[in-house]
Amino acid sequence: MKCFHLWLRKRTLRLLSTVTLLVFCLSLIAWVIKTDESDTEFRDEFNTKEVNANHNLRTKLMHEYCGKTGKYMDDSQEKHLDLSNFIVLEKYKLVYCPVPKVSCTVWKNLLAKLDGLFLGRPTNYSQTYTKFMFVREPFERLLSAYRDVFLGWWKRSADFWKSYRKRVREYLVSSGRLGINTSADNTTFEEFATYVVLKHRNGKDLQEHWRPMYDLCHPCYIQFDFIGHYETLMDDAQFILRKTNVDDKVQFPEWRPTDTNDLMQKYYSNLTLLRIAQLQSVYKDDLELFGYTFPGVLQPVVDKLGGT
Repeated sequence: MKCFHLWLRKRTLRLLSTVTLLVFCLSLIAWVIKTDESDTEFRDEFNTKEVNANHNLRTKLMHEYCGKTGKYMDDSQEKHLDLSNFIVLEKYKLVYCPVPKVSCTVWKNLLAKLDGLFLGRPTNYSQTYTKFMFVREPFERLLSAYRDVFLGWWKRSADFWKSYRKRVREYLVSSGRLGINTSADNTTFEEFATYVVLKHRNGKDLQEHWRPMYDLCHPCYIQFDFIGHYETLMDDAQFILRKTNVDDKVQFPEWRPTDTNDLMQKYYSNLTLLRIAQLQSVYKDDLELFGYTFPGVLQPVVDKLGGT
């Protein structure tokens, strides 16, 4: 009997030790979760303040640029604008201007989950709709468009883009006097840059994948409520969804920007300083209105080519 009591006492002490350790571990886990939530709340609050400051700066840049260039438009000029690419969500009073190569496919899929998509011109959007767009550094967007349309596996095999690439080469021969084979499908980035400059110089509309963002979305007329940047896509997307009260219905997918420095140097180093300057002229509205500098991301290339 004495041995039994001794065994029972040891067993009880062992059980108490286990329970105490379990309670301690659970308390520690709860503390870590609470601390993590507090840190998350702090980071969210900090990010929101930073994004809000960026938003205010971008809105200020838009108004300053449109004012000093005299590009503000009134309603009488609206009929001349092409707003057919705008996406309207009547239920949520949202208007989105998609810009190719600025995550527009992701946005279209996300907005379609909300209320379906309607392409067209909203009525009284300046008064009753929340309007937003996303922009990207113009030279990065141009290179991304070239790699997508001329090198991307899907567009390489699509009949529409095969025909389009052939027309690009025909234009280079007819307007640029380039001695290239129009039947070949091997347009270089240098040839593509020449094509963009020639089309712009001749007053022709550029294909929307490399059309200036200013010409796609007409910010001096629409006066967007939010202008997000590709470079801060996740923060800006979450900010817009929260501000428009749909963040409980859809979430922007996780995204991290890729480092394009090596690609930028690889492709743009094959251009001349003159051609780069001509491209700057094509995208001068985008650069200034949306807060991008020149040479900016091309500084290493300009230095390499001997520019100042």
